[in-house]
Amino acid sequence: MIRTFTLWTLFICTILSTSTQAQFNGVLDIQLYSKNDAGITDTSLIHMYVTPERILVQGDEEESIKSGNYEASGLLIRQDQRDFVLMMGKNQALQLSKSEIEGFFSMISAIFGIEEPTPQELAESKSSVVVTGRVENINGYPSKEIRITDADGSGYATIWTTTKLDMDWGLLKEPWLNSPDWLRAATDRLTIEFQSKSVPVLMTWTSDEGTFTFYELIRAERSAVAKAMVELPSNYKLLGLSDWIMLQMMQQY
Repeated sequence: MIRTFTLWTLFICTILSTSTQAQFNGVLDIQLYSKNDAGITDTSLIHMYVTPERILVQGDEEESIKSGNYEASGLLIRQDQRDFVLMMGKNQALQLSKSEIEGFFSMISAIFGIEEPTPQELAESKSSVVVTGRVENINGYPSKEIRITDADGSGYATIWTTTKLDMDWGLLKEPWLNSPDWLRAATDRLTIEFQSKSVPVLMTWTSDEGTFTFYELIRAERSAVAKAMVELPSNYKLLGLSDWIMLQMMQQY
């Protein structure tokens, strides 16, 4: 089965890629699928609340988004504030401006121990991305196919994106500056996909083990989203990047 890192890379790089109609305002429901160690498929439901100025990505009810030792209950993208707010446990939220992320790419790499790959490793790690030209009706949406083949030849991802919805991704559609070599290709690709304003409908991974669906857009409802839905709860404490780094250092001792 595809590695977890690759799955998340594909998910991030394709949550994205519509026509000139009224900008989407409402709720997207996204079902994620993964296989546990026992080979049983687990599911999680993600809600995306979209307004002209903000996007909130949040797990269903008490469900959290977990990665290693880190846990998040939601991500708030604030175009009006030009920042990203990651809601974490203990009623804390990490606030990052776009310029801060651009300025601290190298520091983040050092914190997480990410080493710059050699030119050979960089070349070997590149996946091929092809827009196949196929158009099909997927889950009720006219969709085009994008195929991403893993560099090691272990399999390929098929991503179907629709232009039926007109999604403004806000800050996410702006180019990222100062990204390191190992991340530049991914950030450049992200920018192109977000600017094209399309929305992924279905993502599958195909390998010798067969085809596995790991992402599916199950509902897109145009509606007015209450302002309170895309506000940071009043009981959350905002932490800047330097505050968060200090907390991580203190927890090491």
